[in-house]
Amino acid sequence: MRQALQALGLAMLLLTAASLRAQQQVTVQALLTDGKRYDGKQVVLVGVVRELKEKVSRRGNHYYTFKIGEGNQMVSVFSYGKATVKEGDRVRVTGKFAVEKRVGYATYRNEIDVTKGKVEVLAPAASSKPASSPVGKQ
Repeated sequence: MRQALQALGLAMLLLTAASLRAQQQVTVQALLTDGKRYDGKQVVLVGVVRELKEKVSRRGNHYYTFKIGEGNQMVSVFSYGKATVKEGDRVRVTGKFAVEKRVGYATYRNEIDVTKGKVEVLAPAASSKPASSPVGKQ
């Protein structure tokens, strides 16, 4: 019985380690300079949403794209559905990275597909509206 529990514990530890390796947190620079290392793998990337675009395909499917990056270095993010983020949000993106992906006649480079992954808002964008001050009654 004890050996079975030890074997189960070891198996769980190995599965956890494999899962952590499968979802490596990376930087944009690492993806752009060493993309082949991450090509086709699940990655985790943290950054700010830029150039958010929501669209509907010819078949009527909603999808959205945005850029995430550090300085001038950026990668694209793609997902089906309606966007759950706003321009300027700080997010954590988990998805499958592709150095190059061809869809029909289009070629997309350095893109993270989060259709089967997730996008988590870590910090919402700062509001562009000035905060209204309460008016006190005297």
